[in-house]
Amino acid sequence: MRERRLSARISWWSVVWCAIVLFVCTVLYTMSFHARTLQSYKRVLALEMAVLLGQGVDKLAIQGSASDWDRYAAVTDSAVRLANDRGDVLFEIGSPSFSITRMDAIIVKLSQQPFFANHSSSSLSNPVVWNDTYVWHDKTGTHHVIIASRRVKFLNGTSGTLQLFSLTDALMQETWRTMAWLAAIDVVVLALFALGMRWLTRRGLRPLKLLIDGIQEVEWRQSARIKLSNVPQEIESLQQSINQLLDRIDDGVKEQNRFIADASHELRTPLAIIAGHANLLRRWGHNNVRVWEPAVRNINSEVDRLQKLVNQLLVLARLEELPPRHVEGLTSAQLRELFQRLREDARVLRPDLDIVVRVHLTKNARAYIDADDLHQVLVVLMDNALRHTTDGYVELAAHGDEGMVRFTVTDTGEGIPEEVVAHVFDRFYRADGARKTESRGAGLGLAICKRLVESYQGRIYLRTKLGRGTTVIIRLPAQECPSPVFQSTDELVPKRYKKEKPRDDTGTSTDADATKH
Repeated sequence: MRERRLSARISWWSVVWCAIVLFVCTVLYTMSFHARTLQSYKRVLALEMAVLLGQGVDKLAIQGSASDWDRYAAVTDSAVRLANDRGDVLFEIGSPSFSITRMDAIIVKLSQQPFFANHSSSSLSNPVVWNDTYVWHDKTGTHHVIIASRRVKFLNGTSGTLQLFSLTDALMQETWRTMAWLAAIDVVVLALFALGMRWLTRRGLRPLKLLIDGIQEVEWRQSARIKLSNVPQEIESLQQSINQLLDRIDDGVKEQNRFIADASHELRTPLAIIAGHANLLRRWGHNNVRVWEPAVRNINSEVDRLQKLVNQLLVLARLEELPPRHVEGLTSAQLRELFQRLREDARVLRPDLDIVVRVHLTKNARAYIDADDLHQVLVVLMDNALRHTTDGYVELAAHGDEGMVRFTVTDTGEGIPEEVVAHVFDRFYRADGARKTESRGAGLGLAICKRLVESYQGRIYLRTKLGRGTTVIIRLPAQECPSPVFQSTDELVPKRYKKEKPRDDTGTSTDADATKH
């Protein structure tokens, strides 16, 4: 039904436009035909005037109304009038189309026009003056006349005006007849054009109708995707784009549903704990200090957890709308200072681990990221590395890498299962092993890290192997390095790691890995 309405609308407007074009062409052709035919009339009258002037105007004035001239007027259907400057008519012959009375009325009307009045008193060098706008009406209908006027000079030194009159009724009839024929042809052409457009639009819109039916089938019948065959390439490309859009919508809906489920789960647990302790206080905590103190402590702990979760959600929402970041960047000296603080904090939390720090950047290189944002990202990564490493070392490194700065956080912990790697940066995602630990995080830390890094046009990913540790890699834009001189921070590395560099999950050294990536 929609396809039919669209086809009818396209056909209607196409026919209207075609009608306008045909009307304009018809009018222009008719005007051109009228102008050409009128010029033919003028050439005939000019020839007749040349014949009269060749006979001599003095001889014409003397002859008066000779029968020869009556025969001439009857054959040519032209009226002739010769008058002097005083208005005396010297020669006048009426044609079958003109009576003397009609000719005199025309002369009176023409004498009132400024153009012809000026012409009557102008010099004899003026050419023929034409007038083809005189129209009158009588019982027989509407009549049009063309008039040719020219100044003449007599032998006695006086001057006058010679005028020829000829009807153009046949010209007007032929013009209207031509327009009628053209209008009839236009109607036939429009009818054929309308039928052709109707057929073409229905045939051309058939693939679009199939596409619309496919979309409706997906919408109403919950079909998987649009599957059309034997359609034009444009419709096939549109079909692929719509299917890709549907895939993204489905992914977004699934992500939203999972987010709601995970958020509900994370909120339900502390709320249940708070409700349980509040109920405990209401029943037995009025005068019992042994009940009151742990209940209040646990309520405060869960409230802090809820506040942290809400703050993380707000941070994620803010980062989703964050435009591309533009900062001054961090030099190698600033990175060394930041890494040193992180190393000292990590030693306080895990004194049993070796914390290795490396910075290898050119002297003037800058990593384009804000110091606070980088600190937030590295704190989360270091915290994960410390919590999942029982013995060995944790390495924090920064390397220049072909116009980029590559940060790595490497540990020798238990590693991450292969099926978990693809989801570690998802919101609220925690592996089963992580859920069994004492950590009470909501699973938003790595998601925030990913969004922060991407806000600086960077990339974050990891490589891992069970039982051999994990390496998280961050690549950020950097300024072109003007000098090949490197600033090393080997003084921050324990002596027993200077000879043998830490190895990542693939068995290659971290520096080699930086060159590789």
